[in-house]
Amino acid sequence: MKRGRRVAECGERGGQGVDVPPGVGGSSVAPPRGAVLRINPLPDSSGLRAIGEISMNTRTVWQHALRELVEQRTDVLHVDLSRVNFVDVAGVTDLAVTAQHLPEGQRMVLHQPPPQLPRILELFWPELDAIEVAA
Repeated sequence: MKRGRRVAECGERGGQGVDVPPGVGGSSVAPPRGAVLRINPLPDSSGLRAIGEISMNTRTVWQHALRELVEQRTDVLHVDLSRVNFVDVAGVTDLAVTAQHLPEGQRMVLHQPPPQLPRILELFWPELDAIEVAA
């Protein structure tokens, strides 16, 4: 991911929000109106800022952002989740699987995640050392 470039937005076209069509992100159920996820690079560190909802409706964007994130060859990858209002188990799974495949010595630091995210990580991946949660 290059600095200063907006990576992706789900549910947006031409700067105006639009509904995500059914089936995007692997779901066959019509998404709730307004399901949006914006991903922006962090200006001062290697990482990304997610804004909105991480769910089946925005999963494709989330997975793409995580793939681009790990292409950054730094020891610490920062993920600012302070403006994420919801993350589902599939979104946390994508994060955990990404962290499991990081090269030795590389880790992710999650900044201000929604309260359910650390609980899900602890429940399903209690030994995952490649993710650090920073409040």
